[in-house]
Amino acid sequence: GGWASSEYPVYKESLISRIGKSKTEELFAALDNSIDEIGAFAGDEVGFVKAGSLYFTRNEAQVSRLRERIDATHSWLSASEAKAKLNVEGVKGALFNSSCATVSPFNLVNCLVKDLTRRGVDLFEHTFATAVEGGVLVNSALIAAPVVIKATEAFGDPGREFIPLYSLMVATEPLSNADWDEIGNNSRFTFAEASHMVNYAQRTSDNRIAIGGRGATYQFKSKLNVAKENTEKVHATIRALLTSWFPVLRGVQFTHAWGGAVAITRDWEPYLQWDRAKGFARLGGYAGDGVTMSYLSAKILAHEILDEPNELRNLHFVNRKIRKWEPEPIRYLGVNTLMKLSAISDREERITKRKSVLDRVISPLILR
Repeated sequence: GGWASSEYPVYKESLISRIGKSKTEELFAALDNSIDEIGAFAGDEVGFVKAGSLYFTRNEAQVSRLRERIDATHSWLSASEAKAKLNVEGVKGALFNSSCATVSPFNLVNCLVKDLTRRGVDLFEHTFATAVEGGVLVNSALIAAPVVIKATEAFGDPGREFIPLYSLMVATEPLSNADWDEIGNNSRFTFAEASHMVNYAQRTSDNRIAIGGRGATYQFKSKLNVAKENTEKVHATIRALLTSWFPVLRGVQFTHAWGGAVAITRDWEPYLQWDRAKGFARLGGYAGDGVTMSYLSAKILAHEILDEPNELRNLHFVNRKIRKWEPEPIRYLGVNTLMKLSAISDREERITKRKSVLDRVISPLILR
């Protein structure tokens, strides 16, 4: 979704209970610094604007849930303050985090490619790599290398270490100045509704709204399915969500629709593992928060491989043991059931205006 954010896939209060406040603060400080480093590297080429992120609420249950996350970096905005920043229909309040930047992910990749090429790195596109044991098996040829890094995120055999979940997006046509006068968001902060079902949006540098969310079902045995990237039911739900936020956009043209899989570990935390004896590294599991996390992980891995002293190597996810997912069919039934229950919880909260009873069952199982 183009969020270069200081958010971590696991909520801060949950992480503190796992690893303590000091280690948690170290991680979030590293993420915050990483945003600025991305901006210094790419800047205008990727439409980089560090304007923060706004998580808005539209019912009292969402208000109650977000108020629990107020801390030094997340400030509460009243309904009128939130509406002045983003004119969402029925907004009740919002949580604002100043530590987030908006970027174009595609342009960021192109910027990285140009930089690597300028440094003399050879890149091989359209090359089918099928294994990374003792080298890289490419088009039936084994290429030896002193260091092999597997950074394929949702691709490859996950075993029980992560699952691929599809996140889908749509984008509007470029909106008029009149539309933006009605909507707000002159500074291009990222935004999302505080619902149980994941959603995320940004104002792009060419004045579209790009918005995404989850909802496509999990495939048995963690199989990837290209058809999931264009699940029309999910795309339609995302379009409807956007127009419910901003009624002025009813009738607007949606020009793009796409999707892709993100990798999610059982405890929602990323991993970075380096085996010096084998010369093999792997990293990933960003759960959709990958712009900043992938940069930070790659930076740490470079220090690990070169064995250079750096305090970032002490961050808790470095060389951690990955918690395994449940075996099939428990995994298939559990993941898809929890996704359906999350959608039901949102409907329950819209109707009752109270925290979902179902959420008391869901939250302990999701481990966020």
